[in-house]
This record gives sequence, C-alpha cells and structure tokens, in this order.
Amino acid sequence: MRSFLAINKRNLGLYFRDYSAVFFSLLSMLIVIVLMVFFLGDVYNSDLLEALKMVPGRGGAEDAELIGQLGFLWTSAGILTINASTVTHAFYANMIKDRTGNRLNSLLVMPVKRPVFVLGYVSGAWLSGVILSIITFAVVEAIGVFRGMAVLPFAVHVRILLLIMLNNFVFSAIMFFLATVTKSQSAWGGIGIILGTLAGFLGGIYFPVGSMSDLMQKVVKCFPFIYGTSLFRKVMLMPVENAIFDGIPDIFRAETDKAMGMDLFLGNSQLSQPGKAGILILVGFVFIALSTLCLSISKKKDR
Repeated sequence: MRSFLAINKRNLGLYFRDYSAVFFSLLSMLIVIVLMVFFLGDVYNSDLLEALKMVPGRGGAEDAELIGQLGFLWTSAGILTINASTVTHAFYANMIKDRTGNRLNSLLVMPVKRPVFVLGYVSGAWLSGVILSIITFAVVEAIGVFRGMAVLPFAVHVRILLLIMLNNFVFSAIMFFLATVTKSQSAWGGIGIILGTLAGFLGGIYFPVGSMSDLMQKVVKCFPFIYGTSLFRKVMLMPVENAIFDGIPDIFRAETDKAMGMDLFLGNSQLSQPGKAGILILVGFVFIALSTLCLSISKKKDR
C-alpha cells in the first residue's frame, strides 16, 4: 500500500505541477466547446423541430428551445468522453519522459509487484481525469444554464459522476498500455495528435451515428469512445427528452435515440445501459492485464 500511494503521489505531483500539460490536455475540450456554442449545438435541431411540427399543437417556440437544449447536451456528453482520453494521455507523458531519461529503470527495479506498479499509474491517471472531467462538466452545465437551460436533477448528477469515474478508468488503462509500448516522446506526441483528430469522430460528436454508413458504424463500435458517449447522452438528455416527447408515441423517441447515438445496436440487438458499461469495464481490465504482462516480460535493456 505504501508503494502504491508513493507512486500515486509522485505522478500526480508531476502532472499538476506542469500547467502546460494540464492546459493542453483540456485543449480539445475547449475547442469543442467553442464549436458547440457556434455550430455543433444545432446538429439535428431543425430536422427534429420540423418533425415535431407535424404533431398538432407542437413545434412552437417552447419546443424550439427544448430542442436547442437537447443539441447542446448531446454535444456536451461527447466532450466528457474526449476529456477522459486527452487528460489520461497527457498524464502519461511523464512516464514517457521517465523512460527516455532512464528514470523508469529505477522505478521498475523497486521491490514492487508489477500489478501494484500498474495500478499505481492507472489510479493516478484515473484521479486526474475524474477531477478535470468534473470541472469540464461544471463548465458546460454553467454555459447551458447561462443559455436558459434548467440545472440537471440531482439524480442525473450522481449518475454522471459514476459514468465519469467509469469512463476515466477505461481510458486510464488504455493509455497506460500504449505508454508501456511507446519508446519516445515524439511517438507519444504523435499518438496525441491522432487521438485529438479521431476522438470526436469515433465518439460520434461531429457526425451522429445514424448519419454514418453501415461500415463506419461498425468501425466506431470497435472503439470505446462511442460507448462512453452513448452512456453520457442517455443520462444527460433524459430530462429534456421527457419534455420533448411527452404525449408523443414512443416510436418517435426510439428512432431519434437510434439516429443520434443514444441507443446502440450490435447486429439487431439493442445494447442496454448496463451492457454498454459492461463493455467498457471489460476493455479496462483487458488493458490492465495486457500492461501487466508487457511489464513482466520486458527485457532488462528495455527498462
């Protein structure tokens, strides 16, 4: 336990003392917020509003405002997924520096079991990600309230906190595995560029899943981004959707959720919320196991 806490304390201190690393790990989030305020918040708004106008007595100013809030929250949910991946990636930059500066050798020869060493790093990245994701969520909700949205219910906040913890656990494990097989800072920086470029697409933020081809839908479902985003969206959009689809046949809501990626399907089977969470948990533990295995079989010259 002392070794576990010592590894955590060291890595957290290194990360949060590097203000530039913290800023750049949040840069993708800041960019998407700007895009959301000016562009992405209107995704599907007009189509959904036109569909509501076909229902007698619907499609007025109140519905237009609710649909605007739905678009805002839809994009905000994706931001939380991007945030988990970029923050944990930035956190492990210090591990890459330790490797290239031969300081990792001293850490690896400590009398610490490999699973403890792995969990020490993963838990540090997880805690950093959770802290900054909570800050991110507070920022986007504050923007929403400023734009006229009601504060989300307490129960929704609790579920979002749990999803933040889950999402950051998964990406902490994935990024640690990538860090164990990356040998240089330039390669790690390249991974960050690829991550920043593809995260929004793979998370279904820039293009709703329903607007993608069947092939691209299969591709994005091979990555954990879309499952985390879908979980967040299902929870965050529930209060607004309840108001929008009140008195409207359930099929209308079901088709909207499918098109906008709140509901995901594997084949003809719809994934439940626990099913999506189970996939993420499984992915996290698989990458922890792979990381432990990689460190255990590493040759001495690679340490």
